[in-house]
Amino acid sequence: MKNFLFLAIFLLISNCASITESKNQSMSVSTGDVTGAMCTLSNSKGSYYVNSTPGSVMVRNACDQLTVSCKKDGYVPANAGAGTVQDKSKGMAWGNVLFGGIIGIAVDRQTGAGCTYPQQNIIYPMKKATNESVTNNVQKLKDLKELLDAGVISKDEFEKAKNQVLN
Repeated sequence: MKNFLFLAIFLLISNCASITESKNQSMSVSTGDVTGAMCTLSNSKGSYYVNSTPGSVMVRNACDQLTVSCKKDGYVPANAGAGTVQDKSKGMAWGNVLFGGIIGIAVDRQTGAGCTYPQQNIIYPMKKATNESVTNNVQKLKDLKELLDAGVISKDEFEKAKNQVLN
């Protein structure tokens, strides 16, 4: 009986990502030919900063997407779609299906230990800002302000959209 209990505990522990896997992960960010940009990586567990590209930072894993935004005076993002990294379930988290049950799955998702970011080298291309891109951004901000004033969008929606335009 004692051996069975030991085996059961071993199987439960060995298949729970919260116990066997790290909750942190190193992420590298490059802005292509542009160097010296400051980047912010954010998920539901916090915000993490690369003070100068190319560079690396440790992020806390979360079971949601990691958003990336980089800034440098005189430059804008070259590809707006480059700003997100989707999470992926870790293999150890699937051990909960067999041994840990719903509680183990919930703990792994809540702590972020059950997920990882498969893309560890992020390329966030930037390009020199042109008068046209600045003019477009000013117009977008004016349009957003009009929508806010008309009550079409909320203050939170305005702030989120404004940050997307400015980043």
